[in-house]
Amino acid sequence: MATARKAIISAACIRQIKFAQRQLNLSDEEYRALLRRMAGVSSSTELTQASFVLVMDEFARLGFISTARHEAEMQPSRAPWASSYAQRSKITAMWDTWKGHHDPDGLRRWLEHHHGVSDLQFVSAEKARKIIGALSSFKPKPKNAI
Repeated sequence: MATARKAIISAACIRQIKFAQRQLNLSDEEYRALLRRMAGVSSSTELTQASFVLVMDEFARLGFISTARHEAEMQPSRAPWASSYAQRSKITAMWDTWKGHHDPDGLRRWLEHHHGVSDLQFVSAEKARKIIGALSSFKPKPKNAI
């Protein structure tokens, strides 16, 4: 009889845990003690989805606020025309994928030149849809391009 292998969490979940550790300013010893106490593991790479939820709940109890939760809490106070965090994140990810590296200055220059806006924080929801459409037609740059 074969035993079922537990599904380990994704790399994105591990990054979220590391982000929470930094935001809460936990030392490595405190972080590993929390993992042992909440999930019975010594490394985030050993977490299952169920134990990941337990660890994230403990981080929240300690004061961690995820970017998604923060954005959801802030949305009612934003202008109705403003783009969402998801739209701004998608634009940044698409630009960085096209460039092959993180390039916020290049994105700002492109936004100003082609869309008349100096930064993503000033992009409306309608303009964000147009920018995403434009970026979706960009072909990835070859690896050896300058």
